[in-house]
Amino acid sequence: MNEPAARSGAPSPRRVRSAFALHDWILLVYHAVLLALCAAAPADRARGLAALLLGGSALTLAAAAAFGRSARFGARRVRGAIYRVVLAGAVVGSYLMLRQVLPVVQSGTLDHELYELDLALFGVEPALFAQSFTAPAVVEYFAFFYFSYFGLLLVYTFALLGLGAGGTALTEFTIGTALVYTIGQLGYVVVPGFGPFVHLRDVFDAPLQGGVFWRAVQSTVTAGGAQRDIFPSLHTATPVWFTLFAARRARSVRAWTIPAIVTGFFAANIVASTMILRWHYAVDVVAGLALALVVALLAPRLARWEVARRERAGLAPVF
Repeated sequence: MNEPAARSGAPSPRRVRSAFALHDWILLVYHAVLLALCAAAPADRARGLAALLLGGSALTLAAAAAFGRSARFGARRVRGAIYRVVLAGAVVGSYLMLRQVLPVVQSGTLDHELYELDLALFGVEPALFAQSFTAPAVVEYFAFFYFSYFGLLLVYTFALLGLGAGGTALTEFTIGTALVYTIGQLGYVVVPGFGPFVHLRDVFDAPLQGGVFWRAVQSTVTAGGAQRDIFPSLHTATPVWFTLFAARRARSVRAWTIPAIVTGFFAANIVASTMILRWHYAVDVVAGLALALVVALLAPRLARWEVARRERAGLAPVF
């Protein structure tokens, strides 16, 4: 039975499984964990919607991965483009659906504990300390950088995933980014919190005042924010991870030097903005920094392992 199947080109289950890239597995396992948590939650319409979103996202990603690496369906360039779009959508969607998923898989908050931890470790809550100099111009300055997080994500995704690039560098980027988002978002489940903006609203002297960027930040958080999504700070982890990735590229490719410097400048301001604009406690930021550093150490090693694994199995490159 196995011999005819091999001659006909029918893939074995083992070969089908191995065709999935490591970043695919990371994202699929993340979806499976949240689905298991949903299954353990009380049955209601909210649980059904959360499970539907998670299941649909996982099935779409799995189908796109299988389609993208199957020589039976159309030109490789077209298949690859479709897979890249779905992959980017799966990462972004994994955050956007948390607005429906988080209330199902966790309840309550740990804001008080996080605030007390800030006071114990740093002697002060940065958001409260910063209010003495948060004039409208300062708020608007940091609101621009806080909002630029989304632009930075778009630029890196398009530059690396959307321009047809491949090789170990892209594998490292996709593995690292998948780890940052999946680990970070599972952190929201374990350590839920609203942040100083909500928890300490009665302690602040006055609401923040800004301009167009501050209004854009507030509108975006209100419309698309997951709520209770503060630990670790992905507004810290993501730009710092991008900076470390770019700096690593700059060691061997001089063209990456300026992107590394610019990304680092934006990252530093984004990190500061998370506390000055009252979204995060200092411990959230420390956790985000730690996540970025760990991923920056792991991603290159995992990328080399992934490339070697596929070569040993006789599989085509992921991208």
